[in-house]
Amino acid sequence: MTTPPTFPPADPSGAWQQHAGGAAPGQAPVATVGPSRLRTGLVLGGAATAALVLVGGGVFAYNALDGGGAQPEAALPDTAFAYVRVDLDPSATQKVNLLRLANRFPDLAADLDVDLGDDADLRKLVVDTIAKSGTCEIDYATDVEPWIGQRAAIAVLPPVEGATGDAGSAPEPEPVVALQVNDEGAARAAIESGLGCGDGAKPAQVAFADGYALITSEKVVAADVAAAAKKASLADAPLFAADMKALGDPGLISYWADVEGAIAALEGQEGADELDAAVTQGLRSVAGAARAGADHLEIAIAVGADDKVLAPMEGAGTSLLTGLPDSTLFASSATIDPASVDQLWEQLSTLADAYGSSGLGSLGSGDDLLGDDWTLSSHEVRTAGTLATATEAECAALLALPENALDASDWGLTPEELAEVTRSYDESFMAGCTGDYSALDEGLDAYQGTEEADLFGDDPSTGGATDDLLPSGLGFQETVDELEKTYDLRLPEDLKTLLGEQVVIALDSAGLDDVSSVTGLADVDLGARTIGDKAALEDLLGRIDAILVDAGAEKLTSATTKDGLVVASNEAYAARLAQDGTLGTVGAFRTVVPDAKGAANAAYLDVDALESVARANIDATGGDDSWIAYVEPLRAVGVSSRVVDGHSLTSLRVSFD
Repeated sequence: MTTPPTFPPADPSGAWQQHAGGAAPGQAPVATVGPSRLRTGLVLGGAATAALVLVGGGVFAYNALDGGGAQPEAALPDTAFAYVRVDLDPSATQKVNLLRLANRFPDLAADLDVDLGDDADLRKLVVDTIAKSGTCEIDYATDVEPWIGQRAAIAVLPPVEGATGDAGSAPEPEPVVALQVNDEGAARAAIESGLGCGDGAKPAQVAFADGYALITSEKVVAADVAAAAKKASLADAPLFAADMKALGDPGLISYWADVEGAIAALEGQEGADELDAAVTQGLRSVAGAARAGADHLEIAIAVGADDKVLAPMEGAGTSLLTGLPDSTLFASSATIDPASVDQLWEQLSTLADAYGSSGLGSLGSGDDLLGDDWTLSSHEVRTAGTLATATEAECAALLALPENALDASDWGLTPEELAEVTRSYDESFMAGCTGDYSALDEGLDAYQGTEEADLFGDDPSTGGATDDLLPSGLGFQETVDELEKTYDLRLPEDLKTLLGEQVVIALDSAGLDDVSSVTGLADVDLGARTIGDKAALEDLLGRIDAILVDAGAEKLTSATTKDGLVVASNEAYAARLAQDGTLGTVGAFRTVVPDAKGAANAAYLDVDALESVARANIDATGGDDSWIAYVEPLRAVGVSSRVVDGHSLTSLRVSFD
């Protein structure tokens, strides 16, 4: 495919040395790197292995951007298409915050056998963890502390020009580790020695740039990588700079990937086609960071994409979460673009027509599908019945397997009811497996003249027009047309009406302290609120209620609002949802959903309320409450996303009491 230009541009020669900022086209590249390949175990020497563990350390903290020297991206070339960085040098305040948050968890320091005091050295913590794993004989004070800095990173560069992979396969990308050092001589000696972690790096694998040791794989000259970075660093690459600006504070751990750059570098490799499809759909890049505040931890993600991708993700005003009752236990809101619904509906139609019962006969007979192995789970049997048909004998043998039998012994049924339920299950199983639904159709005929028959139509007493809800043999669109004809349901238009400009689903904590008293949905405060075309919503509600009444069921419990509609499990909660609540003013909510204004999608969980509900029910039943100790330090969890400057920004936050 032809892709729009991006940074760094794809180099048809496969060389990772890029012309921008380096040699002019047609001239010799500034840095000549020997051939290499990425092996399953990156051959970076023992010290480089330790650096990789540093990069992967799961510690959260904010980064003091005004100290500690340059960031690793300044020492890496702009041809890198993927990058992961770790910073173990947070500001004093942030470091204390981090360690104090970690200490909220009971016995965490003892369980990990590490020092989590306010003055703990995070570098020592990581190195000691490596030593305790038994993979390295390394002493932090003697072998590492004299020369190591606070930051480390690993970047991935395109394959070397002219290189080939194993057995003549496509060449693989090249890794390079950047490890901050404060004594180059001591650092080189330590890295080349291996630090008790195996064979050390060779001299040509180690070079220094901007206070960092660059460690390459065996056949790449590290000095050439350093020279390329000096001419054009990753820090100055326009795409990288724009993505990191959108992401904000990179925190202790951050990562970045250029999707188009990865496609060029992975040509011929597994996964390249999927990446190519992502670019076709408008994806450019992905960046992320892990960071911490005084009372919360956060994972932030920035996705760079085209307007066609981002436009449907634009928020429709302030999230409906802010107007929920402050006793809300869990809630999730979403902004759904109508054009996206049309797209998904079209895709669903295509899939249904391609894989429906009439379209799958060509896949083969039941014998072809099932073969001689009948030891299938019930899920696989249902799948088999969808894909093709099997003989009655084969299906009976499958039904006889213990894992496919219906276990309704604890449903509280009378013997007669149990026999009827089992019979219905067996008939449905056999129909789905053999593809013969005639027995089910005959069973439905027995319902003629009953209230249940109204659901399936063609009942003379109710004027129904069809034999069943989804007549067999109909295609997707024919089924949709039949639903409109019989039930006045107009899809996908009614679905777009239901979702509106924004929709929120909420569960309240009220009444959950004694779940044993919950006998039905009405005993739980559960509901949804939609902002949209009020008249259209009321019309849809009326049509749904008519279907329910015709079937002998109760109407939905609902309430109207100034800008939409509420549907809830009971009248009291419907009335509460219809009013403006104060959840948006709760401190925990504002901490974990900081961007409620303009958030396209958001979710909130009140962990304190969940803990309270759990404790009350455990106290009443005498259950195991040991797990609550690990939930107790938490206050709330929130997720929110919005679109800013060509990026979709997502924040996942966990706050602490």
